[in-house]
Amino acid sequence: MIDTSNLRIIFVHGLASKPPMADLHRLWKKAFIESVRVDSITLANALEEDDSIFQSAYWANAIPDHIEDTTEYVKSLNKEVNKVIRKRRKEKNNLHISKAGWAKAKITKFGLSILDALGTALTIKDNVIEEFMREINIYKNDQYIADRMREPLENMLREAWDKKNNIVLITHSMGTFIAYDVLWRFSHRSENKYTDYKKSKINYFITMGSPLGDEKLRDFMLIERWKKAPNSESVEERKRFYPLNIKKWHNFSAYGDVVCHDSTLDDDFFSGMRKDIRGYKIDDLKDYTKLYNPFITPEGKQNPHKSYGYLIQPKLSQKFKEFIS
Repeated sequence: MIDTSNLRIIFVHGLASKPPMADLHRLWKKAFIESVRVDSITLANALEEDDSIFQSAYWANAIPDHIEDTTEYVKSLNKEVNKVIRKRRKEKNNLHISKAGWAKAKITKFGLSILDALGTALTIKDNVIEEFMREINIYKNDQYIADRMREPLENMLREAWDKKNNIVLITHSMGTFIAYDVLWRFSHRSENKYTDYKKSKINYFITMGSPLGDEKLRDFMLIERWKKAPNSESVEERKRFYPLNIKKWHNFSAYGDVVCHDSTLDDDFFSGMRKDIRGYKIDDLKDYTKLYNPFITPEGKQNPHKSYGYLIQPKLSQKFKEFIS
């Protein structure tokens, strides 16, 4: 018997072209649970039976010109999500790139060669990066909108902390940045709405397809924190750069995902956190790279950045199972 009565899993989505909140929540939950089911039917059933476990910090509608996906598109998207779930079931825990590299990974069994993957990355790059940079600029330059983007997650964390829940935060793309910023604010801001929760922590932070490894993004978005902190002689100043409320943080990046082209966070965050924040073990802060994201859009294009292809990653579900254990 697996006890999930005190578990709270919060999803934070990425780029803002999204299905309506209920549809997005249903699809994320479905992909995640069905991936867990491959490794543990008992755990998957426990997650499926209790709707209160899952929440979605949906921020897409904070973008002024956001238009939700149509009902027809959501139907098509549902079919593609079912396809990646079937791929996960078929390949089980082989759905990743071997340490020997792509040349020896026999990627053709996935119907994808290295040239196909590189070509796909190039074809989606302009569209994905253009949309991503648009949202980054809005977040940086319009604090009213940025507050609205952070608000759903902030409120859900307060509620979960008030209930003493064990919190798993699963984030994707721009959502990884929003979540990081929210956690930093709870660690360091002086307003009561943050300081009341200064000693509260999340148990497991998961980032997928994250842009946090990009140096230019950090300089643009985190300049006031990044400018001095990492190189300061003072431990307290260095600690100010990092959120201090994360017990475990795993980062997942897929081959060909242009948003997380700098696929590791160890050199940017994890090594400094281990050095300056007591208590971390090596496995508490870790990158999982060169993953294979099998998602194909309803238009028939492979998209290695898509959230559903990350949610069915074997490494992710295995590490989640270890966390629950």
